[in-house]
Amino acid sequence: MHNTVDEQQMNERRKLERHRVSSSLEVYDLDTGDLLGRVVDLHIEGLMLLSEKPIEMFKSYALQVNLPMTLNGITEFMLDAESKWRRESIAGGQFWTGLQFTHVPEDSRHCIEKMVASR
Repeated sequence: MHNTVDEQQMNERRKLERHRVSSSLEVYDLDTGDLLGRVVDLHIEGLMLLSEKPIEMFKSYALQVNLPMTLNGITEFMLDAESKWRRESIAGGQFWTGLQFTHVPEDSRHCIEKMVASR
């Protein structure tokens, strides 16, 4: 059996395995101080957020992610991300948003890598 180009691209994307986050990671907009939502899935290049309000599309955000525990001596980390897609939940009233990281400081990257590796 030969791999098609589409199969190869799908296999490439699967290398960035998403890790479902069981604990509650709250995400705040550093510019406004508002709680944006909670992390549902996390990987080294982005996250999926569940929120009560729709997140503005194709906007850059400075984010603070609060950890429910201390990891590497920190209780939160910062990063920049851009909103790439959004879906409303079937029942309505909640939104899933995909955010792609645009800048991740070294300490934040270590924290994300540790969380992703521990799942």
